[in-house]
Amino acid sequence: MTMHQKPLRSRLREDLAPRHERLDACFSRFDLTTRPGLSGFLAAHRAAFAAIRPAPGGLTGQALLDRMIAALDADLDRLGHEALRALAPCRLSQPMAQDYVLLGSRLGSQLLRRRWEAGRDPELHAAGSYLSLPPMAAEWRAFCLRASAQPGLGTEADRVIAEAGGLFDLFLTAGQDAALPPRATPAPLTERTA
Repeated sequence: MTMHQKPLRSRLREDLAPRHERLDACFSRFDLTTRPGLSGFLAAHRAAFAAIRPAPGGLTGQALLDRMIAALDADLDRLGHEALRALAPCRLSQPMAQDYVLLGSRLGSQLLRRRWEAGRDPELHAAGSYLSLPPMAAEWRAFCLRASAQPGLGTEADRVIAEAGGLFDLFLTAGQDAALPPRATPAPLTERTA
């Protein structure tokens, strides 16, 4: 990487900022101190993680996804909340994109954990398997060092940016699905009499 070239880490942060902001806005609507808010938040994450087919290599992969999905399933079961519709599989080929989004979500969950802990409902506190998973801060630091040493320009960097953007979109779709109001059952059609 030349002195004047932007590193991949900077490009990830800058190019994906609008998508990240949309995603943050979507998930900030979930009040984690209420049953509907926590359930929707957890169900959205469960749907997104279940759709990911991880890339080989990197700092994250199927073992992490399995651990997060198991924790989400335990919490959703405790809350009596059903899973959302399955999302189309998202097959990844770029471990740097996968690591950026999944490790970033682990760090972000620490802020959300504080919001969840501020609630007073003990039933909601019993549904904390997912929010209590470790933040993986050491892995995040290793990712940041690696992304800071890689060039932010070129075909490979473009692929990482595109795939990370696709992951943000996947989570946004899941968040929007979880935020939809429950569908009303249509009233039965009755024969009109004159």
